[in-house]
Amino acid sequence: MRRWSLMSLVPAVFLFASCSQSDPVAKSDPDVHGPAVESTGGVHVAGQTSPTDAHTAADAHHDHGAAVDSEKSPQKHHHDAEVAHSPAHPPAHDKHQVGSADHKQERVHAHNNSADSKPANRHGDANHKHQADAQPAAGDQHRAGKKHDQPKHAAHAKDGPSRETTAGDQAAAVANAEKDAAELESLSALEIFNRRILPIMKADNASSCADCHLSGVDLKNYILADQAHTFAAMRDHGLINVADPDKSKILTFISRTPDKPGPISDKVRQQEFRAFRAWIVAAVKEPELLKTKAAAEADFPTNLPVEVIRHARKDRVLSSFVDNVWSQMGRCISCHSPDRNQRLIEKHGQKVSWIVPRDPAATLDKLVNGGNIDLQDPEESLVLLKPAGLADHGGGPKFLVGDTAYKQFLTFVKDYAAAKGAQYKTAADLPQPRAEVTHLTNQHLRITGVPERFGKMPLKVDLYRWDSETKSWSQERWATAFGPINGKQSVWQNMMTATAPRDSDRVATVRREEPLLPSGKYLAKIFIDKDGKVAKDPDYELGEREFVGQVEVQGDWPPGYQPPKTIAFPRVDARID
Repeated sequence: MRRWSLMSLVPAVFLFASCSQSDPVAKSDPDVHGPAVESTGGVHVAGQTSPTDAHTAADAHHDHGAAVDSEKSPQKHHHDAEVAHSPAHPPAHDKHQVGSADHKQERVHAHNNSADSKPANRHGDANHKHQADAQPAAGDQHRAGKKHDQPKHAAHAKDGPSRETTAGDQAAAVANAEKDAAELESLSALEIFNRRILPIMKADNASSCADCHLSGVDLKNYILADQAHTFAAMRDHGLINVADPDKSKILTFISRTPDKPGPISDKVRQQEFRAFRAWIVAAVKEPELLKTKAAAEADFPTNLPVEVIRHARKDRVLSSFVDNVWSQMGRCISCHSPDRNQRLIEKHGQKVSWIVPRDPAATLDKLVNGGNIDLQDPEESLVLLKPAGLADHGGGPKFLVGDTAYKQFLTFVKDYAAAKGAQYKTAADLPQPRAEVTHLTNQHLRITGVPERFGKMPLKVDLYRWDSETKSWSQERWATAFGPINGKQSVWQNMMTATAPRDSDRVATVRREEPLLPSGKYLAKIFIDKDGKVAKDPDYELGEREFVGQVEVQGDWPPGYQPPKTIAFPRVDARID
């Protein structure tokens, strides 16, 4: 992996004043630097006021940059190292507490049954314990000779692991922290840098940055080969506050922790915080260091744009997972969720349960660690191939190549692999967000009387809703479905996927826990892929050439496989333009 330079990371600092903090899953969120996103290291996405209301992806935002996604969502992100400190996340010199919020998660329904085959390429988690700092830590409190409030972190999410500490444990931790703080205060800035800062750059293990970023960003990237140029670069890019060291943004970066922390322990974070704070406090007192000029930008090996840094933030990635994959779990939940598949667990073992109910972050973890996402060749990922019927799958196909779900799964695995592998080098390399937000409903549409000659061909339905105010059909579709025709029975049936333009008011409705199309009048436009164009090119959009007719759908639309909403296939020679 290419080493990121300080110069490539710190431009985000200048966005502090201008970034707004909204949910990347739904509202224009200009502050995603750490998705969503990978739960395999503490993925956090600002979920929605209700988990499915806007995909509860996880919890807090931790970031040094701004979000790329542009959607609307009821929940806000409140962590951004590029934004002025908010009351919820005070600077490092104040008590820093990150509370955890309980969010409901999406419930999805399915009628399909599928038994997953053995996952391949199991990826183990790296052990991210810092070697550079062996001092135990807890609540380090010191300020140039007097105690200082160290960042303290509240309990994490209720479903996360916890360990009760005795009063003796806490007292010992505080004593060790105070001892370490006293030792640091006795050292010069150069001694602190050489003993405690420089080793971080040389360590193989990840630092506190790993809790917020999928790849490419690490505390060591802020450290140069010598003290003078490290100090000058951090100072000139706003990471060190010479006038008030405790308000230095580098300390804010280090002190932040997700509600569901990743492999970086709080102990490591405390050690890093103490070391950097002690060094900065000592360094700002040395006139020679204050005079040092930062190295030229050309001296750094890379200059990665801030948009790329933001894109790899874990909450942004998890947000994408929720939008593209979790929203389609109705196809998989019957066989792969432990609250529904006990019979399959008895037959195939726990490996079949890769869905963690109400927890998309943990589900993403399981998919990655179980080898179901291929980081080297994402288009060969089992999470894509099996439901698409392109690899052996006990439950059979769950969607066709070219279906909305197929496109979304493919979008996610390709983006995840690229972000994880630090493949994005410029803002132009980043994928554009989809124009629509979608969510699988549990409402089924059946079309009877399909001519036998269309047997096994893919059929797509787009639904448009009648607007009683304008006395016309909606300009944008409200739902879609794509699947094969059952030629023997001359019937087509599929579960509808609710859709809404990303910037529309309907997004929140689509993202509800159980998105349902309201009763009323709809126009079902029907297309048949007679030439198999979508199978050859999944991005091909069926249009006028494949249009075979349209039918009005009216009345209530109860969820469930039986009874489905049923319409008759239109007469091809009487189609309405």
